[in-house]
Amino acid sequence: MRGGAFSPEVLLLKTIFHSQPWVPSRPRARGFTLIELLVVVAIIAILAGMLLPALARARDKGRSAVCQGNVRQLILAATMYDDDYRVYPIGWPGSIPPGKDGIPPIWYRQLQPYLGKKATVAGQGIFVCPSSVQKAQPEEKLGAALRAGGYWGYLAYAQNAYVNNGVNTVGSRSLEDPVGTILYADTDGWDACLYPDRDPTANVCYRHSGGNERSSETQRLTSGVRKGKFRANAAFADQHVESRRDAPKRLFTLVRD
Repeated sequence: MRGGAFSPEVLLLKTIFHSQPWVPSRPRARGFTLIELLVVVAIIAILAGMLLPALARARDKGRSAVCQGNVRQLILAATMYDDDYRVYPIGWPGSIPPGKDGIPPIWYRQLQPYLGKKATVAGQGIFVCPSSVQKAQPEEKLGAALRAGGYWGYLAYAQNAYVNNGVNTVGSRSLEDPVGTILYADTDGWDACLYPDRDPTANVCYRHSGGNERSSETQRLTSGVRKGKFRANAAFADQHVESRRDAPKRLFTLVRD
């Protein structure tokens, strides 16, 4: 540099320096280490293990609540039927001949008109417990799919076998203990009639609170691994509903026990 003049190189550096603002350099982002990733995965697994059982219990309680609503509607419909005909519906027709329509008289058809459907419809709707999930039968052509609806696909409850099993003479006037007499309860959907625990065909199904379709004393051709007895929903003749761990014979007989 001579006489106060800058060399071309210096002038170029001054121009670059004054034309571009200075930006501080940013530190490079550090990625997760393998140990840190494993810790995060472990925490997520622990939280999932705590959350999933709670969600399963909540789902089961929701289905059980729907089931209780179903059997409550069944007992209300049976009460209206009794008001009209002075007898309860027929649990199993036996030798009772079909009506004029040619349809065998049976409770899960006879109650349909009181539930907004025709008597030609067999079960379905509120006759199906949402927890009665099992493998479909081969003729349903659903493959290995699971579906609700009991063994036959349209029924998951049954009527007390002591109420019009082969007869049509039992009505509310026949019951000495309405508070202690079951009319409808959970089953695996195999039978139309309900039988008490310890009976040769005991079929109250304790599917709620952890059970399944094989939680009844009589083992049918239902799917799944057999579980212990948990809870079953039952509707009584006085219209109250209970979630029960047992169903002894005294709750089925018409006399006061």
